[in-house]
This record gives sequence, structure tokens and C-alpha cells, in this order.
Amino acid sequence: MKGFKIKGSKQYMGNMTNSAVKRLFWGLGAAILTYVVVPKMRRMARPVVEKGVSNVKELAERGKQTIEEYKASKQESIDMIKDAVAKHTEAQGETLSDMLSDRINALQETIDRLKKEIMEPKDLK
Repeated sequence: MKGFKIKGSKQYMGNMTNSAVKRLFWGLGAAILTYVVVPKMRRMARPVVEKGVSNVKELAERGKQTIEEYKASKQESIDMIKDAVAKHTEAQGETLSDMLSDRINALQETIDRLKKEIMEPKDLK
């Protein structure tokens, strides 16, 4: 049995130490990789993050401008409505005052006519 080797307990311990050493090297490799790569990643990511932050600020500013424009247009429309109502009220007031003055004149004429009739002696028949 040429290919069959039995080493006993040494074989088990050898694999365990070999496994522990492999884990240690993998851990050291990951730590070194992290130590080398992370600063480069940060330097590479910084412009992207800054650009994103500036875009968010610009978006917020455009949102503020849009809200201000909306409020201004809303205020303009409210002012236009108030002006239209005021003009309509003035026009109604003028026609109302004209109607009242005409009515007062008609009543005054009626009063004058009635006074004249009262003052004149009636024809007694």
C-alpha cells in the first residue's frame, strides 16, 4: 500500500496549525489591503460625495425658488381678484348711487306735486 500513509495525531495537529496560520495570513492580508485601499477609496469617493452634496443643495435652492414663485403668483392672482372686486363694487356703487339719486329726485318731484295740490284750493262743486 504505497499511497496510504498514516501519521497519527501529528496529522491532525498539523492541519489545525496550518489552518490557524492560513487564517492569520488572510486576516493580515485583509488588514493590509484595508489599510492601503480605504484611503484611496476615500480620496476617490470624496469628489463624488461633494458633487452629490452640491447637487442636493442646488435642488433645495430650486425648490425654495419654486415655492417663492408659487407664492408670488398666488399673491398676484389674489391681488387681481381683489382689484376686480373693487372695480366691480365701484361700478355697482356708481350705478347704485345713480339709481338712488334718480329715485330721490322722483320722490322729491312727487312731494313737490303733492304740496302744490294741497296748497291750491280745490274746486268745490
